[in-house]
Amino acid sequence: MESELDYDIVIIGCGAAGTAAALSAAEVARNEGIDLRIAILERADYDNRGGNSRWTASYMRMKNIDEVADNFVEDMMAFSDNYADRPYIETLAANASSTLRWVQGKGVDFDYMPTMFLTSNRPRLLPVGGGRAIIDNLSRRASALGVEIIYEATAWKIGLNEVGAVSELMVRIKKGASINLKIGAIILAAGGFQGSHEMMSQYIGRDAHMIRPVCEGGNFNKGEAIRMALNIGAKGTGQYDAFHAEPVDPRSKREEAAVMIYPYGILVDKTGKRFVDEGISTVDEQYEAVARKIFYDLPDHIAYMISDQKMYDIPNYEQAIETDKPPIVANSLEKLAEEIGVPADNLVATVESFNAAVQLGEFNSMKEDGKKAIGITPPKSNWSIRIDKAPFIAYPIVCSNVFTNGGLATDTNGRVLSGDDQPIPGLYAAGETAGLYYGKYPGGTSVLRALVYGKISGGHVVKYISNPERVEI
Repeated sequence: MESELDYDIVIIGCGAAGTAAALSAAEVARNEGIDLRIAILERADYDNRGGNSRWTASYMRMKNIDEVADNFVEDMMAFSDNYADRPYIETLAANASSTLRWVQGKGVDFDYMPTMFLTSNRPRLLPVGGGRAIIDNLSRRASALGVEIIYEATAWKIGLNEVGAVSELMVRIKKGASINLKIGAIILAAGGFQGSHEMMSQYIGRDAHMIRPVCEGGNFNKGEAIRMALNIGAKGTGQYDAFHAEPVDPRSKREEAAVMIYPYGILVDKTGKRFVDEGISTVDEQYEAVARKIFYDLPDHIAYMISDQKMYDIPNYEQAIETDKPPIVANSLEKLAEEIGVPADNLVATVESFNAAVQLGEFNSMKEDGKKAIGITPPKSNWSIRIDKAPFIAYPIVCSNVFTNGGLATDTNGRVLSGDDQPIPGLYAAGETAGLYYGKYPGGTSVLRALVYGKISGGHVVKYISNPERVEI
C-alpha cells in the first residue's frame, strides 16, 4: 500500500508553521531510518511564498531564547477570558525554548530589537531578518533532506478512506486543472482566512471585505485549509468572529504600515470629533482595541491622528511610524481639515477644547506620565500636550487584519480533532490554521506557536505514517 502513495506526508503552506513541520518530519524520518516522500504545497510562486510569515518581524513573547515571558500561560488564558485551550498553551510554553534553539541551529539568529511602539514590556526576542529568515533557512534545510516544494498549487478537498483516515488530496494547479494525490497524512499550515472576502463576511460580518490584510502575504490566506477540514467533520475553535487588528495608513501599500504615534496626539473621526482616550495605556496594550473601534464604530471606518510640530521632539518617534507615506501637513487647522476632508469648524473646536483641558505636569514619552486632559469627553489619561505649534500634521488610520482567530481544534500533538474531540487519523494543523485566540491577542505568540506546533506535528506525523496499522498513537 505504501508504494501506491504519491506522497507519504503533504504539508499545505510554506510559512513558519509549514517549513517547521516539513523539516521536523524529514529529520525524524531520517533519524528513524524511514524513507518517506514529503512535499510542501504552496499556492503562491517562489517570490511570494510564505503567507504572513514572509512579512512579519516575528516578535516572540520570550525573556530570552531559553525562557518564556513571565506569566506566559496565565496571561494567555486571561487575555482569552479563559476560553483558550490551557493544555495547548502549556505545551507551547514547555516547548518554546527548545524549538527556538532548534531553529537557531538551522541558521536563524535571534536578538532583542526595539518594537515599533512604546511598550509596557521589555523589547521582545525576534529572529534577525524576521519571518523571511525563518522560511528561507528552514525550507533550505528541508529541501536538503529531500522535501519537495511545489508552488502555485492549492489544495481544495480532503478525501478519507473506508475507516475515516486521510487518504486523498485534491489539488488545483496553475491554469485551473485539478489532480488527485494519494497521500498518507496532511499537515494544514496555510494560515487563516483574511484573504477571503466570502469567509470574512461570513464570520466577521458586514463590510468585512473592506478590512485589508496587514501585509501582502495575507491575501494568499484564503481559508481553504480550514474549510476543507470542517467539511470532513473537524472541530472549529478560536473566536471566528474576531481577528488580530492593527491601525495602519490606508495610503500605503507596504506591509505593516502601522501608525502607532497617536497616543501623543489625538484621534478624530470623519466628523472631526474625538472618540477614544488615546492615552489610556501604552500603545501595545491598546492599539488592537483602537483599530477595532475604528472599523466597527466610525463612519467610513477611518480615523485621523492629529498632532503638530512637537511630535518631532519625541525621542525616536520614527519607530512608531511604519508607513512609507509622509504626514498630511497644513499651516492651519482649517486647512488641515480641508486636506483630510473633515468639517473645519468641528476639528478646530475639538482641538481647542482639548487644549483647554490639558493639565499641568511633566510630559514623559517613555512611560505613562499621568499628564491628563480632563473635563472633556472622552478624557485623555496620559501624554496630553497642547496641539498649537504649526504646521499641523495628520495621518489617516484604518483597521487592518493581521490574522483571523478562528481555526481548527487540535490536541497537543497537532492532530486535528473531530466534533467529538477525537483525532481525525492522518490530519494535523499548525500555525494560524489552528484556532487558539479569543478576545485580546497576547502579543508575540503567533509565530512562536507556529514554530512549536509545526515542529511537534512534523515529528508526530512520522510516527503515524510509520505505524503499519495507522491506528491511534
